[in-house]
Amino acid sequence: VRDLVISKERALNLKPKDFDVEVYGLSQETLRLILETNFGEVKTEGKSFAVIKLPSGNHDEPYDISIPRRDSKVASGHTGFDIKGDPTMDIKEAASRRDITINSLAYDPLNKTLYDAFEGAEHIKEGLIEITDEKTFQEDPLRVLRVMQFAARFDFQVSERVLKLCRQMVKEGQLDELSTDRITEELKKLIVKGIKPSIGLNFAKEAGIVERYWPELNALINIPQEDEWHPEGNVWKHTLQTIDAAAKIADREKLDENDRLTLVFSSLLHDTGKPLTTKIMGGRVRSYGHEAAGIKPTSRFFERFNLPVDVKRKVLALIPVHLSPKFYWDQEVNKGIEMKNAIRRLADKLGKEGANIYMLSLLAEADQRGRNSQDSTPLDRSQVKNLEGWQNWLIEKAQKLDVKDKAPAPILNGKDILEKIGTKNGGIWIGCMLKAVQMDFLDGTLSGKSEALEKALEYLNTFEKIVNALSQQYSLTPRAIWEKVVNLEDPRKADELLRN
Repeated sequence: VRDLVISKERALNLKPKDFDVEVYGLSQETLRLILETNFGEVKTEGKSFAVIKLPSGNHDEPYDISIPRRDSKVASGHTGFDIKGDPTMDIKEAASRRDITINSLAYDPLNKTLYDAFEGAEHIKEGLIEITDEKTFQEDPLRVLRVMQFAARFDFQVSERVLKLCRQMVKEGQLDELSTDRITEELKKLIVKGIKPSIGLNFAKEAGIVERYWPELNALINIPQEDEWHPEGNVWKHTLQTIDAAAKIADREKLDENDRLTLVFSSLLHDTGKPLTTKIMGGRVRSYGHEAAGIKPTSRFFERFNLPVDVKRKVLALIPVHLSPKFYWDQEVNKGIEMKNAIRRLADKLGKEGANIYMLSLLAEADQRGRNSQDSTPLDRSQVKNLEGWQNWLIEKAQKLDVKDKAPAPILNGKDILEKIGTKNGGIWIGCMLKAVQMDFLDGTLSGKSEALEKALEYLNTFEKIVNALSQQYSLTPRAIWEKVVNLEDPRKADELLRN
């Protein structure tokens, strides 16, 4: 009901996925009997309070059918509720247990009546988040985070009354009891469903959530930036614009949930290295090395949530190189330096963590668009100088190298080397050769497979000499030395082990 009213009043094309049906005047047992008589066996979920799942035909999710219920807080935590069904409740009384007014709307399809006990429809017209009942709201502190994600989800403002109450709940530490999983779920909804994530993040700041629970984001507030590059202001303002740009880009590119999480989280955390690196030098603000410096605070931020491992890996791979796209374009187009090999190496580095050049180009776009000095809305693509130029250049270059959405294919595999040597017995030494030859390939020093095989044999000869020398010097097994070589960031520099 909420989504239908919002679509009508706010010109948003929301498509309801969940359908909750509340039936009045019937006991749970009678309701179930009627449904089974008409539709066959139905599924029931919930221990203390049953929700009947009925297949909905044309929709992905089943109908959730239940009778009105009463929630009584009897203990701390989100499980500390005594929940009982009560078919004698009227619609207003049942609606009062909803957290915010826009969620309290109900519609009777038989008499085509909208029930709006708490002015939810009016609040939708005003674009306002308001609560139904202060006492009920405070029974579950998660509702503070629900306010955050609903504000972002629909681009609504939070009323002063609600903000004041949420600020009080945060200050009193009521959110301390929330589990990591529940917090994560609300933040994910903000990221995945938010049409304007900055609204939710700004509410989190005003309510004290950022200061109390998310120090990596709190550190961004009031960190200055050089006006020449960031006329929008401090790092926090830039970050809010950047995540809104990322949300728009995710919609445009029709990203799935996983990629949307990756892009928006990368945008949220891309400048977390600036508080560690920002200095005033010669009267100008400089943040040299902030890209790589963002890895540690981003990792700490992720420790607070149960996010998908692959999303975290991709974000941590993208952040240290978020300035590379425009820099590479400038190097080749304006300075005449061929960047083919650099792009290949970059794709390889990203690919090892599941990220790719395409996603990096979107992050860099969001970063560039988050620089509007006139208001808090991110710039349009057309307003960013050279955006079309460097982004198209990067994607075309990556496509020619076949690395737009994946790492470069290996020039050799283990079978190639075994056949060249004439043996069927492999070993850890093959990994050393493959890694070294692949790095040469990424550097552009090999013209093809034949040359790569010859180079592999050269490396084998070199590595064997190094392994034998170190094995004798330190009385270690050859395998132990091979493991040291293969674990080097660049095995081509294995001779440095002799000097160390």
